[in-house]
Amino acid sequence: MMRRFVWLLCALAAGTRVASAQDSPRQLAADRATALQLAQIVDSARAQGLPTDPIIAKARLGALLHTPSDRIVAVARSVAIRLAEARTALAPAPTEAEIAQGADALSIAGVTPDALRALRSARPDKPVAVPIGVLTQLVAAGVPAKRATQIVTDLIKRGANSDQLIALGNNVDFDIGRGARATSALDVRLRGLTAVLPAAAGSATAASLSGSDKPVKQP
Repeated sequence: MMRRFVWLLCALAAGTRVASAQDSPRQLAADRATALQLAQIVDSARAQGLPTDPIIAKARLGALLHTPSDRIVAVARSVAIRLAEARTALAPAPTEAEIAQGADALSIAGVTPDALRALRSARPDKPVAVPIGVLTQLVAAGVPAKRATQIVTDLIKRGANSDQLIALGNNVDFDIGRGARATSALDVRLRGLTAVLPAAAGSATAASLSGSDKPVKQP
């Protein structure tokens, strides 16, 4: 299932914190060798000042799904690497939520650290966890990563707030669920959002609308 409701990200993050409080890497592996490897990955991330909850959450999920131990370790290591990449891309002082969201975005094919840098540059003094989540949602839904990055970046430059961005992502998912193509659904939903935002000459959102397809019936 697609990542459909960005507001759930907050709930998921809260659930991750609960999981990390209840579980340690040593409790998430059936054998001592795997537990030791997971503990080393978590300890290394913590020593670097990275959030460790996403790593533990992935390991916990793997254990619940009876994933082979070597795969759990590989995934945990990959999460740690993406967390470090996200923090660098979102410098100078990203929050743990931003780092976690950035790492999640980097797990989607096509999303690069440059995309995270673009979002940070567009909103240097405000949180970007929601824009990152919407970017992830759009790309997971089938919007090309480059286009999704341009559009979300342009929207936050034009002053789109978190509620508007979340609604955009959720509405696009709604339209896709009713049979629309991702790019067509995005174009249609952008019409309504850009109509209430300040104009920006040559913006990515304006350019995207010039090639929109058959309108999607809105709820």
